Amino acid sequence: MSTFQRLSLGLAMAVCATPLAGQAASDSGEARIGSRVRIMAPSVRRDRFIGRIDSLTDQRVVLDTTGERRSFGFETGPVLVDSYRRTALQLADVERLEVSGGRTTRGSTIRGALWGILAGTVIYGVGNLPQVNAGLDDFAKYAPVGAVIGGVVGGIVGYSLGGERWVPARFAR
Repeated sequence: MSTFQRLSLGLAMAVCATPLAGQAASDSGEARIGSRVRIMAPSVRRDRFIGRIDSLTDQRVVLDTTGERRSFGFETGPVLVDSYRRTALQLADVERLEVSGGRTTRGSTIRGALWGILAGTVIYGVGNLPQVNAGLDDFAKYAPVGAVIGGVVGGIVGYSLGGERWVPARFAR
């Protein structure tokens, strides 16, 4: 087995063995006051509501969406105006409810590595083609190196962005 093949196999094993970081034990499936939830209410808004439950009655739920403004995995800052920060929803409008199961990195690491492999293969393979009489053999000579480099970089980026695991839930009564 060549050095390149060993390196590729090691990379694949490392990506697949990435631990699930920050797994919370909130698999109970009940949303209570203070729980971080994701609510789908298409009759109110097409996007999902994400926030912490501020208050819960028999007819409505109030979410505090203060720290839930994210763009590309990074927080964009708090919303200081209460009318934009708090959202009240009727329970009859809620179609799907999910509670946060904690932070996870496995899915985002694998997606990042796969996108990195694709991008690295194309960029490095095409970037090293000779100017005269370029062929598929020339591309195939450099593409694996680009795949390894892209996979490592993409995996690191995916791991740093992370994700969140969502568990189907119901409101606690």
